[in-house]
Amino acid sequence: MKLSVVIVNYNVRAYLEQCLRTVYTALEGVTGEVFVVDNLSTDGSVEMVREKFPQVHLMANQENVGFSRANNQAIRVAKGEYVLLLNPDTVVGEDVFQKVVTFLDAHPKAGGLGVKMIDGTGRFLPESKRGLPTPQVAFFKIIGLTRLFPKSRIFGRYHLGHLPEDKAAPIEILSGACMFLRNRTLTEVGLLDESFFMYGEDIDLSYRITLGGYENWYFPDARIIHYKGESTKKSSVNYVFVFYNAMAIFAQKHFTQRSAGIFPALINGSIYLSAAAAIAARFLNRTLLPVLDLLLVVVLLALAPVVPQRWPIIQELGTDVLIGAFVVGWSALFGAYDRPLRYASSLMAMGAMACLALTIGWLGSGETQDAVEVALLCAWMGVGALVVRVLLQLLRIKGFGMRRKERERILAIGSPAETKRALALLWQTHFGLGRTLTVLPGGHEASPGQLARIISRERIGEVVFCAKDMPWATMIQSMERLRDLGAEFKIAQPEGEFIIGPSSLESLQDLFVLEKYSVRDPAVRRIKRILDVLSSTLICIAAPLLPLVAQRPGHVLREAWAVLLGHRTWVGYAGPLPRDVRLPKLPPAVLGPLPEEQLPMDRALLDRVNILYAKDHHPFRDLVIMIKGLRTLGVR
Repeated sequence: MKLSVVIVNYNVRAYLEQCLRTVYTALEGVTGEVFVVDNLSTDGSVEMVREKFPQVHLMANQENVGFSRANNQAIRVAKGEYVLLLNPDTVVGEDVFQKVVTFLDAHPKAGGLGVKMIDGTGRFLPESKRGLPTPQVAFFKIIGLTRLFPKSRIFGRYHLGHLPEDKAAPIEILSGACMFLRNRTLTEVGLLDESFFMYGEDIDLSYRITLGGYENWYFPDARIIHYKGESTKKSSVNYVFVFYNAMAIFAQKHFTQRSAGIFPALINGSIYLSAAAAIAARFLNRTLLPVLDLLLVVVLLALAPVVPQRWPIIQELGTDVLIGAFVVGWSALFGAYDRPLRYASSLMAMGAMACLALTIGWLGSGETQDAVEVALLCAWMGVGALVVRVLLQLLRIKGFGMRRKERERILAIGSPAETKRALALLWQTHFGLGRTLTVLPGGHEASPGQLARIISRERIGEVVFCAKDMPWATMIQSMERLRDLGAEFKIAQPEGEFIIGPSSLESLQDLFVLEKYSVRDPAVRRIKRILDVLSSTLICIAAPLLPLVAQRPGHVLREAWAVLLGHRTWVGYAGPLPRDVRLPKLPPAVLGPLPEEQLPMDRALLDRVNILYAKDHHPFRDLVIMIKGLRTLGVR
């Protein structure tokens, strides 16, 4: 047997299913076996493998044993001449295994091999080829010189930036996402070090392969997609600690004697510096816009000519800051800081504040001069807030993009039947589509050059490849060729089960993309919570009158208190959601979308009722349902 493929899985069911499809396609013409080691997933991964891929050697662990130990479980019983350690969030081209096996057969000194990896946007992943993280190389990466000089032989050695990405070459470190290994080499140098729970194990094994007299190779003729970060988020503080702790283990194991403790100390220092930087970056990303708005208000209060001198209290900086904080809080109520940003939210907030000022001025004394001046100041604030948001968008600062004004334009490549299924699924998860085009695979229009012209001319936002009608290698090549056009690439699985993109997963059960009137929208969730709080407060205040409108006033009062505390919501999903239906999370509901006597008994119909509630939510409907349901609440 030539090849044993080992895939360690943890809660990425859809990606695993796609990966297994590509693996078995690539195994045609190569004798091999496939192992899936599951680390106690809770998303139905094990059941999916048993049902759809019965030929897989499945190892379902009863605890999460980590990446190294899980791989070793399968390696110990693998029969292949070569072993492939493969991440589940990858797509393998049909020719990958054949090309790699041919290369390894011709290079007996090659103990390990890595391929060219691209991400879901078609861009080259630099970790496809890496250098040994010696104290010097690690130091350059930690202080940022690697990022500043990625092509340098000295500073860019962490990712071997001086080596061409399309030329085969010996390298020092392989990526654990796709790691071909000679089984005989593993017998000689040992398996993965189980001291590494996650990260660092590929560096350690690669280094031991070279110490054992073998070579590691980068082989760009074989290409795969790697959807990075589906199991971990690399901007998280947890990732920083796990990654740098793995580096510390590696340093203590291999460099402690040579560096006399300097390198481990550097790594340990980097753990806390990087963790602090991650926390600071996340904090700044969330607070940048409110802080800019606060500064804007303070500056306008100090300089705006509409502020009359007879308001000496406003001339004090502390008071200006308090007023600015009030303006920021007021703006937040109108969704001015929701992502993606919307120009209208800030303008609505300032417009409402101006109207409030005019109303208070008119009702208070009949004198509107001061109110008009405040309204003019609000107008200046609105203009300033608009300028701030435009600048953030023009500077392309991550996380401050604007909400699209039009529905997404889609180009689907596949047969009429498959493109119809894919577009139907996208229509439901996108809550409607803009212009849609279809192209038959294999024809002139499906060539990369022609696709590039269509994408540019029609301003296409998403390109969907139908996996049933196209070779995996063709999709990978097209993504790589079209990567600079700004379109997002997705792969529709056979029979329209789900669609996978670089940072999204769409299916009838996984409604991650929901538009304006949905319970996933931050503005809708905020309004829903405000309605819950106000209505519960009103019920508590009017408790003596409840017997007049409710059959069980005590029960209504208890539910109102639970809603006020956030433990429940007045209106939400009907009944507990099954595990395979993933909708935006809501607290347990007091009342369902329909009266209890109208709810369907069939589970599929009930799921559809909940999906429709999630996608087409409106606060006014919640209010009507609540008013109608209060009278018989708790009465069976």
